[in-house]
Parts: sequence; C-alpha cells; structure tokens
Amino acid sequence: MHAVDVRNARGAVIKLALRRHLLFRYLADEPDLAAREAGILQLVENAGIAAPRLVAVDADGAECDVPAVLMTRLRGHLELTPRDVELWLRRMAELLPPIHAVSTAGMFVSSWKLWEDLREAQPPEWTRNRNDWERLIEISRGPWPRYEPRFIHRDFQHYNVLWSHGRPTGVVDWLNASIGPIELDFAHFRHNLLHDFGFEAAERFAQLYQEITGEEPNPFWEALTLGPEWAKTPKQHAAMDSYVSSLVGQLG
Repeated sequence: MHAVDVRNARGAVIKLALRRHLLFRYLADEPDLAAREAGILQLVENAGIAAPRLVAVDADGAECDVPAVLMTRLRGHLELTPRDVELWLRRMAELLPPIHAVSTAGMFVSSWKLWEDLREAQPPEWTRNRNDWERLIEISRGPWPRYEPRFIHRDFQHYNVLWSHGRPTGVVDWLNASIGPIELDFAHFRHNLLHDFGFEAAERFAQLYQEITGEEPNPFWEALTLGPEWAKTPKQHAAMDSYVSSLVGQLG
C-alpha cells in the first residue's frame, strides 16, 4: 500500500492510496485480484458504505508494473486500545448490518473461502479442556447447517476499521469480500477479540451484536473457522479454552 498525494490544477491536495499486488503466488491462482477489488469498491460505494472509493484500476499491470487499484484514502487511525471498550464494541457491531445488507444484484461476487478449518485440527497440547476440544472438532466435521448467502467483508476485524474522535470513519481492505454466511464476519472478529482482548470481550460483542441486529448467529460457523494455533500465550490459551467450552455448550 502506498500513500499518494496528488495536487490538482487548483492547488488542492487529493489524498489517495495505491494497492499494488506483489504476492505473485496469489496472482498466479487469482489473476483478477485487482479487477475484483475494484468491482467490490464500486459495489460498496453504491450501497453507501463508508469505505475507500475507487479512482482507477490497472487490472493487468500494464500501467503500474503490477496489477493495482487506486482508491481514496480515508482519514482516521486504528483504534487498538480503546478507552471505552463497551462503546467500541457496540460501534464495531453497528458496522455489520449495513455491510450484510449490500445487494449484489447484477454483479458477480465470488463465494467465501475457508481459511481456518477446525475439521483438520487436533486438540492443542496446552489445553486444559481436551474433552471440549474433541467434541467441538467432532461437531465441525458434521454436516453444515443451511444459511442465507449474503454479502460479507470476510476479513472484518479491528485492524480493518479506521476511527476519528471515537467514531469509525470507514472499513478498509475489501479484497476478500464475498458471498457466504454472515456469521463469518461475526466469528472472525470474535476470534480476533479472543486473541487481543480475551473471552469476556468476545462474549460481550456477541451480546451487543444480537441486541443490535436481532439475529442469533449460528455458532457452528465459529467452530468451523477456529484456528487453535493463533493462541500463543497462557492468557490466550485460557481465553480460547473458555470460548471452546462455550461453543460446545451452545452446539451440544
């Protein structure tokens, strides 16, 4: 990502961001990455989502040496240590309903991809709840529940939200936006909360999300997409053990 400042004929500075796709192993499998991101940015702009706006796209790298997307640069900063965690969690939850309401009519958006797969895991050596881990892995290997395919950010987390004066200014990094269960966004942020804030924060976010949306996310998707290897410290181990026991209690 490059910050690009452009001065127009009237002397005004336009703040832009340029994403150049340099991970060639991904481009080999998905040569349309830049074009796909450009389409998503147009889609969320039409829906009124606070996000970068598309300025230009070089789909094949003919102009920029590699495939690239030029977009507006949002003001704001990452808020990784909020003073008021309760309000921060609420405002994060409030971002999701408009995203999940985006209509993709008339536009092809790819289906979601499974990044972490609990079906392939084993209970971690550090766990004190081996039985719950074994049960959750068993559940994840069962049939998938039916879901309504909807538009999702797919990488929704606090590292992809900018803030200013205590309020979100926009959501960034739409490269992985896709069609899938909305629980994937809910689960991905919960997993990040476990890692950075602990089990209590992840549980509180779930309560606020249900209060705001009126929806009860199916915990199966949280189980399926859980990656035990992300827990590195004793505090993270304890948080993930509590989380796994909670999921088992919900799923049976």
